[in-house]
Amino acid sequence: MLYWIMFFLLICSFSGITEAANVTAPTKAVYVGIFREGAPSNMNYIKKYVEEVGKKPACIMWYEDWNQPFPLEDAQNVIAFGAIPHVVWEPWYWGDHGKVVLKDIIAGKWDAYISTWAKEAKAFGKPIFVRMAHEFNIDGYPWGIIHNDKDPQVYVKAFRHVVDIFKREGASNVKFVWCFMNYSFPDESWNDWAAAYPGDNYVDWIGIDGYNWGNTQSWSQWQVFKYLFRDQVRRAKGLWPNKPIMIAEFASAEKGGNKAAWTKELPGYLKSSMQDIDMIIWFDLKKETDWRIKSSPESLKAYQAIMKDPIFSSSAEGLAKLTVSPPKLIKREHKIACAVKAPAPIKIDGNLSGWNKTAPLTMKDARFFREGTTWSGPADLSGVIYVNWDENFLYIAADVTDKIPLVNSKERSDIWNGDAIEMVLGLDGGADYQIGFGTGDGKGNPPTIWNWQRRRTPEGSEIKVIKKDAKGYLLEAKLPWAFFRGKFTPTKGAKIGFDIAIDDADYTGERERQFIWNGDYYFYRDPSVWGTLEFK
Repeated sequence: MLYWIMFFLLICSFSGITEAANVTAPTKAVYVGIFREGAPSNMNYIKKYVEEVGKKPACIMWYEDWNQPFPLEDAQNVIAFGAIPHVVWEPWYWGDHGKVVLKDIIAGKWDAYISTWAKEAKAFGKPIFVRMAHEFNIDGYPWGIIHNDKDPQVYVKAFRHVVDIFKREGASNVKFVWCFMNYSFPDESWNDWAAAYPGDNYVDWIGIDGYNWGNTQSWSQWQVFKYLFRDQVRRAKGLWPNKPIMIAEFASAEKGGNKAAWTKELPGYLKSSMQDIDMIIWFDLKKETDWRIKSSPESLKAYQAIMKDPIFSSSAEGLAKLTVSPPKLIKREHKIACAVKAPAPIKIDGNLSGWNKTAPLTMKDARFFREGTTWSGPADLSGVIYVNWDENFLYIAADVTDKIPLVNSKERSDIWNGDAIEMVLGLDGGADYQIGFGTGDGKGNPPTIWNWQRRRTPEGSEIKVIKKDAKGYLLEAKLPWAFFRGKFTPTKGAKIGFDIAIDDADYTGERERQFIWNGDYYFYRDPSVWGTLEFK
């Protein structure tokens, strides 16, 4: 009997042992690019940029339509400055938007123009980025999927046709950037940017465009950098792990938030959950709104400050050599947690003495810090979680250390954005559930349980949260199995997909960091990164 008890404890102990620390980012470079109107025809605009921000760009971007020859002089200006040229090659005439049609490109009607352009690019002989037919997943351009039979393959064939001509002409110095807008509009299955990928043999870099519009538009709201791009970068890297990724256009409005603070957050994101970004290019123009780096003195100072961070590189040589970027995301171990049988029905009163505590999920070190830019140690955030069960309920208890506990004024579906516990379960028949346990604020906002799939508090559930002292809290809750509509019946030895996280809000009143047991920040939508919960 003693042997089996020890074996049981050993198996369940895997819930607290896993991967290498991921708080301090590995040394890497994020190359800096700029678009500033007037350059590179007049490089004084770039020299002024360097004076203003204190950093040379490794890449200089500008736009050309299909009524222009290869921009040899402009490209030479960029090379002479010590940067890599980046041409956004738009298949239309600026004075006639219907002049170029994707199906005509496929049919060969533009071959002579494309071949001449390719030959001149080859003769140029230096590295150059060509970002052709960008933002194809919105309705603003005639090459968009929406204007081409809502068929992404039309775009794919046109892109491939152009690249094939460049290959035929031997223009190997040209690096093609396939670039989508971060949000597809319209958001339809046929307009999924991933469906328009031309293939690894046709794409050298993946580009993503996106902007924080603030509240400058009737449809817009303030968005921090990570929410503009992080999910898209994660998905792209998962699909095409050997392709480097650039944020090919980005900027922030002033209206609707704090642009200086928005800018200062960039290095932290690039060092934590957005390590797969290899280059960023600021769209420095007053257009729909003031996108410029110097839109205010405070915004300029913020950009000057982040450019001092060693993560940002001006090396054109390094950028030119960066054609393959291996995956940087750490592969997570598939862990096993144990739900142990409760000794008796558990009363939800904040007293954990009635719990079976033989198989804790212990999250007390940097291995579990998966979301946020700062974590100062276990006193900042850490915790132990227990999972018990019986025939009627699933029980969850959390003993959390938190330097500022019970910071959650949110309700219902927003409770993740504060102090909370989040749990995901993969039940029979592909039924996945995300359950949130909000701590409340210890004042007028009570603790809350929420299920996002059914958009409600589970009937028959209970939760109790007690502030232990100034440094943490106890959370105790139960969920009736009946809420899951017969998707799972607990029995000894049963196994289900499982992950759990501790959300932490301190000074801002919103979530600032997150401990996750097995997956990454996207665990709530991606069952492939979950572990397993085994019933004992």
